[in-house]
Formats: sequence, structure tokens, C-alpha cells
Amino acid sequence: MNKQPININYQNWIEYDYNPFFVFGSKGELLTLNQPAQFLISKVDPKALYELATLYASRDFGYKTTIIDLKFDVFSFFALTVGYESEDEIGIKLYQTPYLGPKKIISIKECELTNIYHMLDLCIATVAPRLKAEFKKDIDPALPDFKLSQNEFVKILTRSYESFEGSKEITTELKLKTGEFLQISGKRFQILKLKITGDMRATSKDALIEEMGSNINIFTSFDENEAALNIPLIL
Repeated sequence: MNKQPININYQNWIEYDYNPFFVFGSKGELLTLNQPAQFLISKVDPKALYELATLYASRDFGYKTTIIDLKFDVFSFFALTVGYESEDEIGIKLYQTPYLGPKKIISIKECELTNIYHMLDLCIATVAPRLKAEFKKDIDPALPDFKLSQNEFVKILTRSYESFEGSKEITTELKLKTGEFLQISGKRFQILKLKITGDMRATSKDALIEEMGSNINIFTSFDENEAALNIPLIL
């Protein structure tokens, strides 16, 4: 049976895919990547992705897909495919976890105009007597007041600080991210990144903090000594 010739440009399907795709050389040099991958490498060193590819590659030439729970900053992935057909190149594709949206809808009209500096000081004053750590701040001093669900935010931030119990020093960084946006109700908003770091951090409250954050459109990410809140700047 004769088949109709296919003239579609497969390269475009890779370029505009929702999932990041990378090709590395034999020494770990980045050879090519698609558009979603360009956003990802702003959060993770390409060397780490090359090491990830070699770790999950099949033992022989070919392709291997692995289910994996992986997170880089605000990016979450549930699987990856690694493939190589020679010793000169290796490719990796990461499958993004779909964002299901907040479990409850918070109307922007219900948010209060908030001074983020006051919220930080309030939460630090609340947890400082018990944590007995030295608190340091590295913050952008020119951020405007913006709309936020204050009560929920205080709960999230307080629990985030509490996860650093045992740390001798806790540092809070607050800066406006450039070139990145959160989309809420069809509108795009700039992102404030509030990052907390310390000597040690307990992970028992991570799931709760993540769930509470998603309810008010705050995206969280966690590392061994870091907790980050990505907050939409709703003016």
C-alpha cells in the first residue's frame, strides 16, 4: 500500500514543544536546545542536565524513558527520555508536570493592598523568639505595595521560617524577577521571588506550604537549605 509522503517539519515540533529538549556533545557541551529549554537553563546549570542525561541513559545505544519526580525552582517534571545513537551526542527531554491551578480560586478583588516589608518584619518578629537565630535581609528597597491575601501569606511565610529551626543564621532575599511572569485568570503578572536560606531545614512542612501557596497563586520550591516563594506582583 502506497503511503502519502509526509512533508511536515519535525524540527518545529521539537522547537515549540511544551517540554524542554537538549542535545549535548561527548564532553558535556550544549549543542542545541528548544525554546522551553532556554527558560529552564536560567534556573539550572546545563552541566547538571548533562549529568542527569548520562545517569539515566540506557547501557547500550537507544532511548530510555524514566518516571521521575524532579523539580528545578518553579519547574516540575514527572519523567524524562534520554537517547543516544553514537558516542558523540546525547539528548534528553524533560516532561513537565501539568499545572492544575489553585484548589480554590482567590479573587484578586479579595486581596488587600500590602506592604511586603511590613509582612516580612511581622513574620520574623513572630518566629524569632523561638528560633533564636540571627536574621539577615537582602531585599530590593523599592518594591511597590501590591495586592495579596495577607492572612494566608503570613501563614505560609511563618511556616517557611519555622522549617529553619536549628539554623544559627537565616537570610531572606526579596527581588523582582526579570523576564518571567505568572499567569492568573488570563492575565500576566511579574514575579517577586522571596528566598529564605539557613544552615539547616526540615522538610516535614513542605507539602503543606506548597498546598497553601497554590491556593493563593504562590509557587514554591525547596532545596536542602532553601525555601523560595514566587509571588505574583498584582498592582
